[in-house]
Amino acid sequence: MTIQAPWRNLVAEPVKHDHLVQVYRDERVLVEAVSLFASAAIGRREAVILIATRPHATRVERCLEDEGFEVQELKRWGQLTILDASDVLSRFMVDGMPDSDLFKAVIRELMGTVTANSRFRAVRAYGEMVNLLWTANLPAAVRLEELWNQVILEHGISLFCAYSLDGEGQSERMFPPDLRTLHNHLIPLEGCA
Repeated sequence: MTIQAPWRNLVAEPVKHDHLVQVYRDERVLVEAVSLFASAAIGRREAVILIATRPHATRVERCLEDEGFEVQELKRWGQLTILDASDVLSRFMVDGMPDSDLFKAVIRELMGTVTANSRFRAVRAYGEMVNLLWTANLPAAVRLEELWNQVILEHGISLFCAYSLDGEGQSERMFPPDLRTLHNHLIPLEGCA
């Protein structure tokens, strides 16, 4: 599996304020994309926040180590922050919907920690929380994407998220328009070979 150009360049070097979304079936595609997103940022002296499921985070860490990065050192230095998506999600969900004030508090704390000493050129974030929501609660996923768009504008970050299309025959055309319009770029299944 590999991400094809021009999508590869977009994932590796998103523009400030970009909100990218990857649709995928094969988790290897997701891990490759997130690893590329993170490794390119680390190489550019940018901070990386990964809010992922534990299995995906573990696989991305392994990929980064295979590329020669000292993951534990990057974490200690504050350049790489990895959080469990379910844990973070539980901190701001109220009655099945993201609470705006709680979400902002969580992100404010996170961004404060990452940017505390200003040693990084920029911040990139990968978020998997929306994928945990979208099949069971599309309105909550849409609301969370809207809240992330506010974070992008306020903090000047680049954000990468992904949605699993787990049904055979599903394509990015089946990706809900409510979600599609909240992103700058949709990386289609055909963007991976």
